Amino acid sequence: MKPFHKNFFQIIPIFILGLSIGVILIWPGTLSGNSRKCFFKILLDGSDGSVRVGTLLSINTNYLLKIKNTKNKYLKILFIGDSCFRKF
Repeated sequence: MKPFHKNFFQIIPIFILGLSIGVILIWPGTLSGNSRKCFFKILLDGSDGSVRVGTLLSINTNYLLKIKNTKNKYLKILFIGDSCFRKF
């Protein structure tokens, strides 16, 4: 039986590679610089509680309704990611 630390250092790179491939498959626009700028712009603009009209107009109306109706902050971030990373 191998010691734990040897297994640990073999599993971590495989986990990181799998996570990276999974995110790229779900959100193909993550490789695009414009999509990342869109994502961070929306997060930074909405972090203080008020959002500019220009930012609201850059988001698809379907995603705006989903973001408004959900209470979970994690889901809101996922919807913002969907709106930016899926329209590359």
